Amino acid sequence: MRIKLIAPHDQNGSTISSASTFAIRKVNLPLLAALTPPQHTVAIVDEAFAPDNTGEDVDLVGITVMTDLVVRAYQIADNYRARGVKVVMGGIHPTVLPGEALEHADAVVAGEAETVWGKLLSDAAAGKLQQIYRTNAPADLACRPLARLDLYPKYTHRSYTPLATGVEAARGCPYDCEFCSIGAVMGRRYRPRPTPEVIHEIAAAGSEHVFFVDDALAIDRPAAKRLFAEMTPMGLKWAGQGTITLASDPDLLRLMKRSGCVGLLVGFESVQPDPSGGMKKLTSLRVGFTEAVRRFHDQGITVVGAFVFGFDHENADVFAQTHEFIVKNRLDAAQLRILTPLPGTRLYARLLQTGRLFAPDWWLRGYPADTLLYQPRSMAPEQLVDGFAQLNRQVCSFGSILKRFWGVNPLRRGGFGCSVYAGFNLATRERYLQGLSIPQPFVDRRVPAEKPIAPQTAWVRD
Repeated sequence: MRIKLIAPHDQNGSTISSASTFAIRKVNLPLLAALTPPQHTVAIVDEAFAPDNTGEDVDLVGITVMTDLVVRAYQIADNYRARGVKVVMGGIHPTVLPGEALEHADAVVAGEAETVWGKLLSDAAAGKLQQIYRTNAPADLACRPLARLDLYPKYTHRSYTPLATGVEAARGCPYDCEFCSIGAVMGRRYRPRPTPEVIHEIAAAGSEHVFFVDDALAIDRPAAKRLFAEMTPMGLKWAGQGTITLASDPDLLRLMKRSGCVGLLVGFESVQPDPSGGMKKLTSLRVGFTEAVRRFHDQGITVVGAFVFGFDHENADVFAQTHEFIVKNRLDAAQLRILTPLPGTRLYARLLQTGRLFAPDWWLRGYPADTLLYQPRSMAPEQLVDGFAQLNRQVCSFGSILKRFWGVNPLRRGGFGCSVYAGFNLATRERYLQGLSIPQPFVDRRVPAEKPIAPQTAWVRD
């Protein structure tokens, strides 16, 4: 069979994850290509890198689908099926909503694809494709073949950061945060890959720029320390996503820096404490936010702080408190988001049950990121939207960007770090300020709200 694997991308280019801000070769499609038997031919399309050649002859199309890109994914699927091409969908969204995905696909992979990919291809070649291929056990992450990065499309666009190769060191998340579906889809058991195999994969990729796609990097401290020690002589520059709890282990931070860590996306989520414990990954926090940032900065590790607004426990003071925290601690960059009730999460189920969702099927309506989709509990919709807009303007101002630059000693940043800092912040400024002009369709809507909770003070814990 002639197989094409496709990663959709937002066609208007307005998302903060645009490849012009941060370009990364993804993990999942090259891995599936490597798991494909040699009697088939495989091509990879990543729309963030290059458009698809829709005129090519193909027998089977596989599409990886995230909720924020589902409209584009369904467009691609419908176009291929109209030509008589069989379409398979996988990823988080088809896993939690397989029935919906089957309206646009001939088959759905629910869960991790590695364990069913061979069976699916065999069935497709025989004309016996089933509707749902469900994985009943976690995939074995050991002894898997090298990802087919040679099939990845060439990246020719301008980007503010160097092209990075995605690497998976572990899978699964032990936390059960109400707003996140990762644990439910990938499993709550943290599964590190064998260190020699990760090292071999990094070396074979032939790139000095690596991004670890793990959702909970280095949760298994012994495994992480073995990996970072083995990486130290490789001369890499790497980044990843990590929890604030990493700062509680000074030895780990030193190893991260020596192995080439230049920055982390750290989920602070909210500066106001959540009395309900909905942010499970923060319940074991041993150091305060401010002390944690200082420890990262002392090692020369830049911090991109991720904050989400609209939690039930938050009141309108959260925007001023967040701005104060970002400036005081000179965060290198900030990822600011309005809370999104993703299908498959306990948050979505609770908001749906209490009648607080403005559009229960919002992902099918093409709303852009940071659209307010539900009735907040402790502030009016316009308070949340206006406070979010004002915070974006403050954090993305040239004065704020310049002031926060001194959070890490420029000598520790080096020329590479300084250029990435400037480029990433300028790209973030451009895209966030563009996004503020997008209409908010539900600001004037009201649904019965629960009783507001008492105001919270900022979470300092220093």
